[in-house]
Amino acid sequence: MNEQKNLIWAMILSAIVVLLYFTFVEGPMQQRARLDAEAEVARVTAQQPSETSTLVIEDPKSREELIAQGEATRIEIDTPVLKGSFLTTGSRVDDLSLKEYNATLDPEDGLVQLLNPAGGDREAYIADNWTAVDGGSGTSSAWTVLSGDKITPSSPVVLQKQVGDVRIQRELSVDDSYLITLTDTLTNTGSTEANVERKGVARQVGLSDDLTNFFIIQEGPISVIDGKYHEQKYKKLRKQGGWTITGEGGWVGLTDKYWLQAAIAPQGRTVQAEYDFKLINDKDVYETSYTTSALTLTPGATITSVGHMMAAPKDYKMLNAYEEAGIGDLTNAIGWGKMKILVKPITRSLSWLGEKLGSLGFGILALTLLIKLLMYPLYSKQYASQAKMKKVQPMLKKLQVRYKDDRMKLQQEMMALYKREGANPAAGCLPIIPTIFVFFALYKAVFINIDLRHESFLGYIQDLSARDPLSIINGFGLFPWSGMPDFIPALLTIGPLAILYGASMSLMYTLTPTPSMGAGDQAAMMAKMMKWMPWMFMFILAGFPAGLLLYWIWNNILSFAQQYWITRKNGVDTPVDQFFRKLTGRPEPIVEGEAVEVEPNSVKKTPKKPKK
Repeated sequence: MNEQKNLIWAMILSAIVVLLYFTFVEGPMQQRARLDAEAEVARVTAQQPSETSTLVIEDPKSREELIAQGEATRIEIDTPVLKGSFLTTGSRVDDLSLKEYNATLDPEDGLVQLLNPAGGDREAYIADNWTAVDGGSGTSSAWTVLSGDKITPSSPVVLQKQVGDVRIQRELSVDDSYLITLTDTLTNTGSTEANVERKGVARQVGLSDDLTNFFIIQEGPISVIDGKYHEQKYKKLRKQGGWTITGEGGWVGLTDKYWLQAAIAPQGRTVQAEYDFKLINDKDVYETSYTTSALTLTPGATITSVGHMMAAPKDYKMLNAYEEAGIGDLTNAIGWGKMKILVKPITRSLSWLGEKLGSLGFGILALTLLIKLLMYPLYSKQYASQAKMKKVQPMLKKLQVRYKDDRMKLQQEMMALYKREGANPAAGCLPIIPTIFVFFALYKAVFINIDLRHESFLGYIQDLSARDPLSIINGFGLFPWSGMPDFIPALLTIGPLAILYGASMSLMYTLTPTPSMGAGDQAAMMAKMMKWMPWMFMFILAGFPAGLLLYWIWNNILSFAQQYWITRKNGVDTPVDQFFRKLTGRPEPIVEGEAVEVEPNSVKKTPKKPKK
């Protein structure tokens, strides 16, 4: 008991020391270093010769400044869900925000801006052009406006461009949702055959500020060619370079955790899709593109070609509607992963329950409960096996003491005890294997579901996709600052959800049999590690999204309830029972007729038979 108290105090004091260090030493040091660096830069700049002072590095301009300074024609885009503009030079959408999604919880911070003009903080655009065969990307080519000045669901705009002898008229239209359609009419006005290619590209400069770099989330280039989905991480693209495939289109795109920008090729045509990483003006450029096979037009021939652009949230209902309309496998952009067969239905069920119950938080609780009920038979086998193992723990400890110097004899006696009591150390592991896959799928569903973004729960949680807003750093909401200042490690900013996770996991471990294999010291060390593991994970998981912590806490509570019921059903006394007996002053239970374990060669006592 004293050792446990000392360990607890050591952990508490260590946490306090680290907190004080980062608050009063490391933080001020970083601030001083930053100020010193700024002062040194100012001093060196002032000492530069006057002839070099003409080189000025300007700060990135705002979106409004970049749009206003452009000489090319811009056409306004306005739909119920989109707001932005279309640049005629290069036929590109490089200015687009989502009306239904705020950038942060504070509406004053504006809308989510998915596409941005060149020269800003994060240049990103989608373009669609026609060129001669091997005639470049076409992103600098000029288009002329024939009619229209604003793209809305009820008012398309018509553009025109000439590629050699081929005249191209393009009707730009947009629906009530997120799809921009480019319907092109191509006419060969010359006297000989003409060959042209259609090229679509989605490009961004640098990486988004909210990139997670988490292994279960797809962030990077994606495509569907020949009905096959392919994905790659930004990091892998930068390291390994380009990737190319040829097949029937298809679409290509770039994706973050919640957002998609895609260039959609004419469906059914052969295209070459490509991922590429470039350094342009010393900036990282990530790009996905498609190029159709060469299209030959005879003199006087006219054909029609339809392509699309999309910059949108990864919302299943919306993507599925377009998929049913003919854009193949667009819902794969959500990033189901290799366990799609489980992740997809679980994600859909979570959204449906959240809609019916009025909250995604309650949806998480309800779905976890339903899965627990479906997995009840498997969990029952696991917990029954653990109950039997816990029941033989006292006898195992006595065997370890008795045969501590004879490992061979100890193993024989342990096997005999397991056989006699019907216990199997491996039996508790086998039934749980299928459930691991199911609950990993639920874990991923909570992580990738855009419905959790800015979804409130329990009053103080305003965003289930973000970390717990309360922590020990802000006095659990008493002090008016963030729950996680930049200079303090995330593992020290534990909040109420992380504490509940640690407590619920620790409660579960009280019902788990302690390790019995190996020497006594090894078993004791393993037991201590298992006892403190929940509290270690409490710190590790403190920075995870509140929705995930909510799921873990509820899953722990349900697991404890089921395991406790099965353990008591098997007649095993638990630490929880012992705690409540001490609390209420009830006596320890006496099992009638219980055998008395004795050392060899001693007298064995047996209960006396009652007189007739």
